[in-house]
Amino acid sequence: MKRLLLIFTALVTVGTAFSQGEKKESGSTLGGLFDRVKDLKVPDSVTNLPSQITDLKESYLETAKSVEDLKIEVGKLRDEVASLRAENAELSKAVGGKVKAGSLTDLMKPIEVSASNLVAVYAEDRRSADEQYTDKYLKVIGSIEKFESGTQSIEIFLNADGFDTQVRCTLKRDNSLFVEVLPAQGRLISRNDRRTLLTVGQPVAIMGTCKGSRLNVEMINAKIDGLEEKKIEKPEPKN
Repeated sequence: MKRLLLIFTALVTVGTAFSQGEKKESGSTLGGLFDRVKDLKVPDSVTNLPSQITDLKESYLETAKSVEDLKIEVGKLRDEVASLRAENAELSKAVGGKVKAGSLTDLMKPIEVSASNLVAVYAEDRRSADEQYTDKYLKVIGSIEKFESGTQSIEIFLNADGFDTQVRCTLKRDNSLFVEVLPAQGRLISRNDRRTLLTVGQPVAIMGTCKGSRLNVEMINAKIDGLEEKKIEKPEPKN
């Protein structure tokens, strides 16, 4: 029994001494660690990190603005493509629908005729005139008799010398024909700056599709040769 007690006492003594030595060594190690941290130098790459983040943010904002500008340009291009498609659709309708590729060029060239001759042909033989001109793409040349205005269109009447019948040309009012009619003054004016574009008595050439004769010889999908008055977008006011 005494022998076991001696062994136990010896073990406790050794353990205590070991524990004290370990604590002493641990304290020494922690102090050294503080000294090492205090002397530690931060790399330049980490020191400059705030300015790098600022530069990255500015670069992102510039990129975002460029993306918005591109979206605006793409929107404008889409509008132009839509306008071209609409014009192509009108032209296809004007030349009578589907045609062979080889004959398209010829059909795009309008048949030139004066307003007086066009009315004379219909007055002489309407059936023959229909075969010659109805649903054909024409360029009718004459002097302006009068203007009339509709909600979405304007009408220009061309004088036919010696006849009561006239050539009535219907033009679609849109952003590529940004005009206004002043019938009492006999003027067609720009809605952008109010300047006069056409007047009664002025010679003009109008292209469109002939739709035969009723009270007048009818021209639809018409455009004034050499005249295009696009809407000018006003810049937005700066805050």
